[in-house]
Amino acid sequence: MRTDLFRRLPVVAAFAVVAVPVVFAQPQAGPPDLTKDAKVDRKLTYNLGATGLRGWIYTKPANFFESQQGRTTTASRQILVTHVGANSPADGVVNLDDVILGANGKPFADDARKSLALAIQDAEGGARDGRLGLTVWRGGKAEEVQLKLRVFGRYGETAPYDCAKSRRIFDEACAVLAREPLKDDIWGAVNGLALLATGDPDYLPRVRELARKMAPPTLRLQLRDGMVIWDWGYRTVFLCEYYLLTRDPEVFPAIREYTITLAKGQSLYGTYGHGVSRLTADGKLHGSIPPYGPVNAAGLVANLAIVLGKRCGVEHPEIDPAVERASRFFGYFVDKGAVPYGEHMPWPNHDNNGKNAMAALLFALQGTRTRETHYYAKMVTASFRNREYGHTGQGFSYLWGALGAGAGGPDAAAAFFRESSWHFDLVRRSDGSFTYDGGEQYGPGKTDDNTYYGKSGYYGLSPTASYVLTYALPLKKLLVTGRDADPKTWLTRRDVAEAVASGRFDLDRKTKTADELITALGDWSPVARGWAAEELAKRPEKKALVPRLVALAEGPDARTRQGAVEALGYIKPAEALPVLVRSLTHEDRWLRVKAANALKNMGEAARPAVPAMLKAVVDTAEPLTPVVWDDPIQLTHGELAAALFQGLLRTSIKGVDPELLYPAIRAVSKNADGMARATLTHTFTDLLTLKDVEALAPDILEAVAVPCPADTMFANEIRMAGVRVLAKYRFREGIRAAVTLARTQSAHGSESRTGEIMRELLRYGTAAKAVLPELRQLVVQFREERDFPDWAKKQKIASLEAAITAIEATTTEPELRSIPPGRTGGGPKN
Repeated sequence: MRTDLFRRLPVVAAFAVVAVPVVFAQPQAGPPDLTKDAKVDRKLTYNLGATGLRGWIYTKPANFFESQQGRTTTASRQILVTHVGANSPADGVVNLDDVILGANGKPFADDARKSLALAIQDAEGGARDGRLGLTVWRGGKAEEVQLKLRVFGRYGETAPYDCAKSRRIFDEACAVLAREPLKDDIWGAVNGLALLATGDPDYLPRVRELARKMAPPTLRLQLRDGMVIWDWGYRTVFLCEYYLLTRDPEVFPAIREYTITLAKGQSLYGTYGHGVSRLTADGKLHGSIPPYGPVNAAGLVANLAIVLGKRCGVEHPEIDPAVERASRFFGYFVDKGAVPYGEHMPWPNHDNNGKNAMAALLFALQGTRTRETHYYAKMVTASFRNREYGHTGQGFSYLWGALGAGAGGPDAAAAFFRESSWHFDLVRRSDGSFTYDGGEQYGPGKTDDNTYYGKSGYYGLSPTASYVLTYALPLKKLLVTGRDADPKTWLTRRDVAEAVASGRFDLDRKTKTADELITALGDWSPVARGWAAEELAKRPEKKALVPRLVALAEGPDARTRQGAVEALGYIKPAEALPVLVRSLTHEDRWLRVKAANALKNMGEAARPAVPAMLKAVVDTAEPLTPVVWDDPIQLTHGELAAALFQGLLRTSIKGVDPELLYPAIRAVSKNADGMARATLTHTFTDLLTLKDVEALAPDILEAVAVPCPADTMFANEIRMAGVRVLAKYRFREGIRAAVTLARTQSAHGSESRTGEIMRELLRYGTAAKAVLPELRQLVVQFREERDFPDWAKKQKIASLEAAITAIEATTTEPELRSIPPGRTGGGPKN
């Protein structure tokens, strides 16, 4: 399930324009004994509920997977107190540097953070009249202290619906939210949305003022480069909900402008980046998203905004096609996993920082997409253990999570709430406000930073607003909180029970029999199916199960087929090769993905399958246009490409029949997906011989000249590899290819890539003098660029000017080659 995760994992910032690495906590041997050594990073702390405390808690998931499943503090048994709130229950009772060892007379025997949360819930529920006993280490010895918490009662079974505790928490959070500023920015839009969700007419004058600021009559949007989609999407969602509540005619023209412009700016796949799509080659709307590439956290909100704009009555020829494109793209991930970062493989989780929740609302608010609504709402309901993971932090998970479960109806929302309530009560403070705890990619928050992205400047998503929306679900004042929902689209109680069981299966699988695990290979949840497959491969009887799994791999049930193939890939039996090879061309495309991943997992044991895999990668290639919505960005083909060129053929292509190899390389080089094409990078630069390049040169040139339409985040990988291999063997045509590529370097990463291209161009010696006029013109082009950081622009220009100087001075005359006359590329025609 997770073997190829990092191949498909974009390590990019959600708002930044530069890539950043995935950063996890510093490895440690184990939890420190805080009674002996309290030298820790005191800026990284967790809120400790309504006690008034914050504390440092040991955070170290055993692996990437556990960070996804909310087990970040599992090993902790102590909490170092780093902050005591004035006038809070802990004020005067607990001291800074106290180490909390347990609660109510018992030492922590499990995750200290969750254990304390449950003790807080117990006290607030009325146990011991609200008294919370803490065992603290102070002055070299353990002491017992008591905090007096307010009694809220216990959450009801249907909380937040028909629940007195939920209502009281909601009322106090609303009072806090009402004191927060309403800024004219995207986070102000979230605050405005939360105030609308309360249904309190006293807030309406402020909300009206904000809405009219966001909807000036002079609004004239332009399809331009820049990070506009976050802003337009959130503003439009707020304005639409405001209009549908008030029918204020002053804001409708702006809603129309935003909705139509968003629809026009959508890509051919229904996605968005930080900004809008480019025009197509013939100057039409709905081209590709330029590099940096698509960002679904922004694009889902933009697509939701279009759906809401349509509900407001906006009409335009662009609206319905945009809704259809988005629905088909995000519908592709149904039964496969979580919506990914961009145009990538689905993530093996029940949610991915709120994107499944956003998708659940996108489909629910259309009213006609029951299958998709059920899937995404059920996935979110099952996601209660992976709320605390998110690229750039988990704030969108907290904002959208409960609303996404609510798209599946009150039973689904209540189940999600029940499983997550310990966290809700841990991030709530004694004054009724909520905090944000989280970091990149997981972990605690900062003591001086209790909002998502910080308190100041452009970034500042109020956690109180997020939780007001959660607790406002019972009121159903907004479409996103359930107003006008059709009960026919809700999950049944059986669906909800299945969702909760699948959400727990990551741990429960260890107690299952082999027969139960095989049954789970057909689970509704693709995530649980993967867990079952992994667990089967750990069992001592796994070899004996192979014949049964081989039979299931060609059985009648699609989910069981996929799960069985995945399990075979983990077990790695040679006798599974025939069924895995047959699965590569099965009509079930997701089965093909699982088969390709299985063959890659098997490593050298799958070597005999290479000829069949090469043939399959040619036979299953598809044209770029029109979009094949069963697999819009050709991920199926890309996974097979990865199994070959990042797997079995990663280190060598010697001895591989060129009659099979060359057509396969041509097919992959024309895949829609930039990451699929990038699987050839190492093959191009390190493995192709001169003879190979002579045979493939036209295709290499085409790969440089024609960028991929999908997943443009990785579009330049194969293009750079093509320039390098042409320069390596001194093909004259590579000079023009290098200049062509350099001319396109006007986005993310181009500041360093331009220098790399120039270094390859220098390898041509005096022959490169022919393109000096074009390089000088390129300097002018880069100087005139807009929406690009000055430092990056200067770096590109410096690389160009240095290359121009070097080319002017060179006297080197290497022998050049040319592509033989009449040699043309092959492979599928796009």
